[in-house]
Amino acid sequence: MKKPILLLAFLLASWISFGQGVSPAPEDKAVVYFARPSSLGFAINFSYFDSTKLIGRFSGTKYIRYECDPGRHLFWGRSENRDFIEAEVEAGKIYFIEAIPAMGALKAAIQLEPIDPNDSKKMEKILKLINKKASVSFTEAELEADKKELGDVIERGLEQYKEDREKGKHVPLKLDKSMYYKG
Repeated sequence: MKKPILLLAFLLASWISFGQGVSPAPEDKAVVYFARPSSLGFAINFSYFDSTKLIGRFSGTKYIRYECDPGRHLFWGRSENRDFIEAEVEAGKIYFIEAIPAMGALKAAIQLEPIDPNDSKKMEKILKLINKKASVSFTEAELEADKKELGDVIERGLEQYKEDREKGKHVPLKLDKSMYYKG
């Protein structure tokens, strides 16, 4: 009798550890998932930022669950290129950004796309990833080491954003506060 119960407990624990699903946002924070469901350019790290803050970096089909203060944010990703999203998020709400790899000149380029939760095809792909795997997480020490390795990438990235905006070269996509996940 103990063996079936132990087996059931083991299977349940294994299932829970594989995918965490979409967890509710804290009442005082917004949650933004940066998901990379495509395996194109799987060996190339993409770095993710909230203005000057490094959120994390990873390669392959993974995601980061990022909790932030409500309000305006400049989210961006870096690989061979940089791509930006201007966002306004609300406390207690969940948002999604897809990191789309594209062929670059030397390595995979990144394209960030805010996901409208009414787009069932895109949401299905992202939710499948979130339900299958646990979020990538980083310690403060790991983020600080990565930030040092990246050198002046943050400063140059934000300078490029400002220059492009002033010249009207690149208008970042918007993640509107109404684009939250209703579960």
